[in-house]
Amino acid sequence: MNPSVITTVDLQEGRVTAALQAVLQSETFQRTKRLRELLQYLVSETLAGRGERLKQFTIAVDAFGRDGGFDPRVDTSVRTEAWRLRTRLELYYRTEGVMDLVRISLPKGGFTPRFQFMPKSIGEAVALPAVREQPRPRLLVLPFSGLSIDEPDLVTSFHEEISLYLANLPSVAVLSQGSSQKFGQAAMDLRLVSRASQASYVMEGSLFRQGRTYRLNLRIIDPILDVTVWSGRHEQQVDDMIVFQRQVATEVASSVHGWLCSRATTLIGEDEMAPRYVLRDNMLLREYLRGAIRDRTAGEQVVLGLGRLTCGYADEATTMFNQAIMASPDDGLPHTAMGLGYLQAGRLEEAYQAAGRGVELAPRSAFAVSSLAAICMHMRDFDGAIMFAQRSVALAPEFDAVKLMLGDCFLYAGLANTAIAQLEDTCRLMDEHPIALAHLGYAYAQTGQKTKARRILNVLQDSGDNPEGPNSAAMTMIHVGLQEVEQAFHWLDQALTSRAHTQELLLLTSPAYDILRSHPHFNSFAGRLNAS
Repeated sequence: MNPSVITTVDLQEGRVTAALQAVLQSETFQRTKRLRELLQYLVSETLAGRGERLKQFTIAVDAFGRDGGFDPRVDTSVRTEAWRLRTRLELYYRTEGVMDLVRISLPKGGFTPRFQFMPKSIGEAVALPAVREQPRPRLLVLPFSGLSIDEPDLVTSFHEEISLYLANLPSVAVLSQGSSQKFGQAAMDLRLVSRASQASYVMEGSLFRQGRTYRLNLRIIDPILDVTVWSGRHEQQVDDMIVFQRQVATEVASSVHGWLCSRATTLIGEDEMAPRYVLRDNMLLREYLRGAIRDRTAGEQVVLGLGRLTCGYADEATTMFNQAIMASPDDGLPHTAMGLGYLQAGRLEEAYQAAGRGVELAPRSAFAVSSLAAICMHMRDFDGAIMFAQRSVALAPEFDAVKLMLGDCFLYAGLANTAIAQLEDTCRLMDEHPIALAHLGYAYAQTGQKTKARRILNVLQDSGDNPEGPNSAAMTMIHVGLQEVEQAFHWLDQALTSRAHTQELLLLTSPAYDILRSHPHFNSFAGRLNAS
């Protein structure tokens, strides 16, 4: 047993309570009211000595307000929410909470939280194991400069303290003090420094003093692109220099770690699938996946399965994805693809589990995270969908399809103005692709701007780019937004007949099509989704 894990918390309740409040007030949990309430309930019950009572039935009744007829064999909502809470806690401690000295976790297979008390010195802290081993970026911390500083040792001590704290991060490899001195003394171009030291990034710093006020400016530079990718400033009146140095070093290490975990995946080469225009057409997706095979980042069964999925054959696709998972169980891509297959088939619980496994195996893949966001949206967990979509955008800013989905999430969450602004901006980024126009037109219709929605319908109708006529999926979506059911079914019939855009409809679960699913004609259309 890990000696840092405390199973009895009688003497530590104050620290645990403070740690709980830090989690509940964090940005990671800001929009997840249900998860905050669940976490508070689980921790409170454990601290009160009732951890052994935390079973599915008890949680459903006490925390979720369910009645006594709750049957965990049929209703998996408690297990699903526990999985979401576990995933969100892991995300928090990889980013905002990386420096927290008390960590709350929810072990798999149970509902009683555990509390881990980290050593007070970051240098003694045990690094959390990475989900997947990756080459760490190399950081060269150049000697800091001093302005109005008569004590060179003071500048050096800041440099050493910050370098020490950064060196204990699991997300970066800090070059030695010798390398720092060697390259700091030479007036070299940063590109030459990078080439000679093999550093991925270079940190520069300057310390300034005016009276009792000290200001430290820091920045991290990508020497190849010659751009600043991270910066920080710390300024205050100082009575105790050692305390100030430790405070600054702790804040810098936390901020740098958060940036490293959220930076664009193109810098670390982990993301397997994040094409700029993933909704452009099916051919682009297929060509991208062929490239993935050449780069050995995707299996043939995944590519074949996604090809079938883009044509609407979800059952055939999931069979192929399952074969890929059996062949490569530790590869996140097949699990993510399986999640999308289940999503199109309307099997949301299974989709959530599969996509969640994909994110566990490939936490920095924008494609994996965005797929989980899409599934959350279809499960009506709009807060979770927004969080994962924003994380995907942070990982791959060029992934415009995720920005489109983020606009949808804002709309469904009741943030109309934010949704319209997001969708209008994304529509411009995607060169007014028909599907982007469709999402914007739907949002216009849903927010009472019907004239603008009809204007988009006219644009789609008059478009001469496609000899086969307007994009039937796009036309369906806007007519649904306008609540014109007959016209929507007309265009839906064409979409299912051509099978060119059925993957963009997600008829069985999308909140956009609730009005169609309540119509008696819908079942006959739904039955055509997997027709071979």
